[in-house]
Amino acid sequence: MSEMRAAYVGAMASAPRAAAVPPAEVPRLPRGAVVKLPVALNARATDYARIWIVNLLLTLLTLGLYLPWARVRSQRYFLRRTLVAGHVLDYHAPPASHLPRYGLVLALVAGVVGACLGSPLAGLLAFSMALAVTPLAVHTSLTHRMAHTSWAGRRLSFKGQFTAVYGALLMPLMGVLVAAWLTLAGATFHHPMWWVALGFVIALWVLGVPLFLWAYFHYRQGRLELGPLRLWWQASPVAMVMLWARTAAWSVLVSGLVMGLGAVVLGALLWWRGPAPGAWLPSMVALLSAAVLAAVVPYVQARLQNLVWNKTGNRSLRFRSRLSVQDYVLLQLRHALLLVLTLGFYWPWAVVASRRMRTEALTVWARVDTEVLKAHWTPFAQAQAGAAPKRRASA
Repeated sequence: MSEMRAAYVGAMASAPRAAAVPPAEVPRLPRGAVVKLPVALNARATDYARIWIVNLLLTLLTLGLYLPWARVRSQRYFLRRTLVAGHVLDYHAPPASHLPRYGLVLALVAGVVGACLGSPLAGLLAFSMALAVTPLAVHTSLTHRMAHTSWAGRRLSFKGQFTAVYGALLMPLMGVLVAAWLTLAGATFHHPMWWVALGFVIALWVLGVPLFLWAYFHYRQGRLELGPLRLWWQASPVAMVMLWARTAAWSVLVSGLVMGLGAVVLGALLWWRGPAPGAWLPSMVALLSAAVLAAVVPYVQARLQNLVWNKTGNRSLRFRSRLSVQDYVLLQLRHALLLVLTLGFYWPWAVVASRRMRTEALTVWARVDTEVLKAHWTPFAQAQAGAAPKRRASA
């Protein structure tokens, strides 16, 4: 098998490198063979801790202006230490290329806050306009990120359209907008029907969250391209609804356990210290809420990663995610405790450990050899060189 595969790779790699080869024409391994390609992360927490401290200090000293550079440094560190089938990922975007999007977000936030200071109606109008451009910002972010990410010197790409992203995000954004306008109407006209309508809209929005998530991931995963291979997302809305139902059940269970434990602790404090001051109650509620989130958020992350990547791929290449929900939740609970005990300085170690567990839970199942795929995939440098004359000609 190894000799036949070696001969196949040699023959296919020597074929002409045509970037326009359709996905169906990328040669596959003989006899329906499938190779499992590992994904590994070679990052070290001590190395990332130095990057994190420098990023934090420079961001504070520059009042946030260093944030694009901090983001690029962190992304490059992790991607350059992520190996897929023995080849590293990389991030090529210059930090200055993030400035227009950061400026747009800052301008939108400043506009909404400034309008709210003028009047609630003006603030809500500004908020409505900010929501209208949110899908455009999402589309631009995904396109920019993929266009500057490479594997084995080959650029990834995202082929999305404005109409598609608005279709994916229209319903959740409309729900937020309607809830905001109903809140203003209730506060202005003081009629109970406005608040009843607001509660109805919020309930519908919460019930629609799994469908909103399904639409977003269908848009995002189904427009990723690995050179000549176009990926698809094949999860059904029912699968997302089931994930949401499991999350709801887990949230109820965790909330009950945390509230019970909180009641025991509060009773012991009252017995030991006597009547508690009124300020204790908000602090206790905040602490219990944080404990619930510390268990629910990683549960959702693990379930969502498995669902999203297990349903991503095509006939030639698929992803598999085997992230243990139990292990990931326990890891995040441990991280939450250590972050509290270290006043947040454990953050780099928590990030590296979490990212390693999520990354190494992934495996690529391929029916094409990586060398053959690279032979049909234009190198990043060559693609950049070809794009430069086109930009100059259009200018």
